[in-house]
Amino acid sequence: MDSIKNILPSSLLRNKIKPQVEACNVLDEFRNLVRNVWGEEVVVMAEPQYLKEGMLVVKCSSSTVSAALFMAKKKIIEEINRKMESDVVKEIVFRI
Repeated sequence: MDSIKNILPSSLLRNKIKPQVEACNVLDEFRNLVRNVWGEEVVVMAEPQYLKEGMLVVKCSSSTVSAALFMAKKKIIEEINRKMESDVVKEIVFRI
C-alpha cells in the first residue's frame, strides 16, 4: 500500500491543482520568512497576494515596509526557492 507521501504528488498533477498548491506554499513561505527576519509586526504590513507565472505580488501597508522588503528582494527570492526546492519565484512586486 502506498503512503500518502507517494500518492499526493501524482494526484496533484493528475488533478491539475499543483500550481495552486505550490502558490499557496509560496505565500506561506513568504509569511514565515518575513516573520522570522522582521517579526510579526511586518507580517501584518506585508501581505502576499498571489503568485502568477513566477511573479509574487505583495501588498504593503506603507512605503517604508515596501522599501525595506525591496532591499532584501533577491535574498527573499533565493530563500523561498530554496525552501520550495525549485525556482518558483522569479520576481517580487511590492505594491502599496
